[in-house]
Amino acid sequence: MPSASVFRPATVSPFTPGALPWQTSGVAALVDHARPAGNVHDRASRAVLLRRIAALLDQPLLPPMDAAAAASTTALLVPGDALLEDDATAAGIFDRGDILGGVVPAFFVGTKAISHGLVGAHAARPRDWTDEMAHRLGDAALPGYTAFSRADAAEAGRRLLHDGPVRIKDVCGKAGLGQEVVRDAAALDAALALEDDDELARCGIVLEQNLTDVVTYSVGVVELGGATISYWGSQNLTRDHHGREVYGGSDLTVVRGGLKALRRLDLPAHLARAVACAARFDAAAHASYPGLILTRRNYDVIEGVAPDGERRTGVLEQSWRVGGASGAEIAAFEAFRAEPDTDRVCCSTVEVYDLVTPPSGAITYYRGTDPRVGAMTKYAVRYA
Repeated sequence: MPSASVFRPATVSPFTPGALPWQTSGVAALVDHARPAGNVHDRASRAVLLRRIAALLDQPLLPPMDAAAAASTTALLVPGDALLEDDATAAGIFDRGDILGGVVPAFFVGTKAISHGLVGAHAARPRDWTDEMAHRLGDAALPGYTAFSRADAAEAGRRLLHDGPVRIKDVCGKAGLGQEVVRDAAALDAALALEDDDELARCGIVLEQNLTDVVTYSVGVVELGGATISYWGSQNLTRDHHGREVYGGSDLTVVRGGLKALRRLDLPAHLARAVACAARFDAAAHASYPGLILTRRNYDVIEGVAPDGERRTGVLEQSWRVGGASGAEIAAFEAFRAEPDTDRVCCSTVEVYDLVTPPSGAITYYRGTDPRVGAMTKYAVRYA
């Protein structure tokens, strides 16, 4: 295990009742009652997560509330997705102490779309798009493009095909779904023919170099209750009931402090590269879209073999909302609260498409049969 710098907690724990840096009436999920979000297992997992956050902060757990209700409270709000600025304002979210998650100035900013630049000055783009993000990001992402029209996507795909297979990605896809690899122009055109023009213009699509022999790292930082943690780790894959490879959980090594603290650690070269890429993405996003409010940031960073045989590392996407690794993040906060002299913990989330018994000491987030996805077990556990 590489050595780590020592990060000592404050004399008064930020988790101590009365020491919170904001006046809060409790913790609540921010929801749209007219549009319930997620599958059964997602909603159940989120309910468990909210209970643990409230307990961690010694705050009451309030019923889920919509924007109108939230605007008249001082609750810490936990939305299911990154919020648009107007929606955040309507819910009374104005600064970092109001939310666990993220606030973005435009829909596309919270998606994979900002991971790449456009094919050129002539390319279609949404109103708030800036080319600054791609310039600042540089080689911290894989070679690739974002496109907001079928013609631009076809041009981007053909450029990339000169160097090898191309991965086409739904910018809103989760758990590894909504992706396809094409190896020639005919397959590219067939894939793009299935896209809806209006959806392309609104959301965009990502085309990037396809890597093989890959590992996906998770790099993140979370601010909660006046404390900050950061981590590196890896994602695991599992198979769902359709035989597809999907997200199966994350193994995280968590320390006190933010991304700067993480970068000061003596990490192996491959982890240091992953952390550096995530930090560059984070800095580029804040500089390019200065209205961002982000208190939960998770970056998926891939390392693998490019078509030219070289190993490459780059950020795949960001998650500025509570997500698959959040159970492990809260487990780390709980460990740091219980053990003031502990500076590093290892925690995992696990998702299995079966009914299994979680190990001793694990927190079960869901165990049952989801009407859409079938039997499933989800849990978080600290293992070191």
